[in-house]
Amino acid sequence: MEIIRLKHLLDQVKALNDRYKKINELTGENFNVFRILKLESSEVRMHSAFLAELLNPNGSHGQKDAFLKLFLKSFCFKNNPINSESCKVEVEKHTGFINEQGTEGGRIDIVITDTESKHQIIIENKIYAGDQANQLFRYHKYSPNADLIYLTLEGNEPSELSKNELSIDIDFKCCSYAVHITEWLEQCRKEVAVLPIIRESITQYLNLIKYLTNQTLNDAMTEELYTLLSSNLESSFIIANNLNYSLLKLFEKLNQELSVVAEELGLGYMNNIEIDFKTNYRGFWFWKNDWQHVSIGFQFWDKNKDLTYGFSAKKEPEKLPLTLREDFKLRNNSLRQNIWWPMYEKLQSPLDNWAKYEAWKAIEDGTMRSVMKEKIEYLLKVADNMEL
Repeated sequence: MEIIRLKHLLDQVKALNDRYKKINELTGENFNVFRILKLESSEVRMHSAFLAELLNPNGSHGQKDAFLKLFLKSFCFKNNPINSESCKVEVEKHTGFINEQGTEGGRIDIVITDTESKHQIIIENKIYAGDQANQLFRYHKYSPNADLIYLTLEGNEPSELSKNELSIDIDFKCCSYAVHITEWLEQCRKEVAVLPIIRESITQYLNLIKYLTNQTLNDAMTEELYTLLSSNLESSFIIANNLNYSLLKLFEKLNQELSVVAEELGLGYMNNIEIDFKTNYRGFWFWKNDWQHVSIGFQFWDKNKDLTYGFSAKKEPEKLPLTLREDFKLRNNSLRQNIWWPMYEKLQSPLDNWAKYEAWKAIEDGTMRSVMKEKIEYLLKVADNMEL
């Protein structure tokens, strides 16, 4: 009897979701230019740039300091006198090279400066990237009296590595896209209700934020879903409590498939995934026995998001032969490099984000396995005849 009740609830939720999917198709809600251009996780090119343009009193929106005023009311917490009309907004502000101790320098995502009072607002913008050592500490040291905002999708706190001795709500404030930025954007949209181009640009970005933070685009659907689940509360909890077990079984399926892929390609294989995804930089690894310096890796750079693939240094990346890095560049200069990853790229959306249904659906139907095998074969071809 319980199974029948659970199935009935799931059928009702599916019917509700299907109905609003159709509504979204008919109204064009699914069309999002930022997602089409694959900018959803680009902190600098997308999020910092868009926010900074809205905040800029001299921005191309032509609304002067209207958006900035709303931002100051919602985000500032130190009561510094700031004249929004005289503010300058900078993106990726260089504060000097990072010193040997890692306590000074770096590039700040967004800096808002009152050119008259010199008071500042500093925004450290985190979509999926992890914290750097002493990152918040460095920015606080650069401008000790600034309103220092640590902005993440869900309002997470920074790591001890980043904040060092700083105190939350005293030295810095944690804000989220899910709540704080969403509310601010909705206020901004009201300001330009009669200006369709600006209004719809903000709407597009707002919808992107709701997508990234797992919020429905339609308030009516949210209310219907609340009514449905609250009237079936026990069944809802049973489903929620068993979801992780279902995901674990799907992960075991993929793990077995990847073991077979490795055997087919003559590669070693391991993973260090924790299915609760509480830590960053977990992933899957493939290698040939004679590779000394690198492995083929698929690694999550932000818990269960931002899945990246490429060649990763096995250990002591600073000792990776320079000739090897140069060889990777010559063989494919479209992929990026950093000290740990001499060649890497983010897996295509939506497979890169395991917080989303679409990624788990791809695991269930075999798409994830096929795409990962395709990437491995591509990397093997790139590295043909290289001494790795």
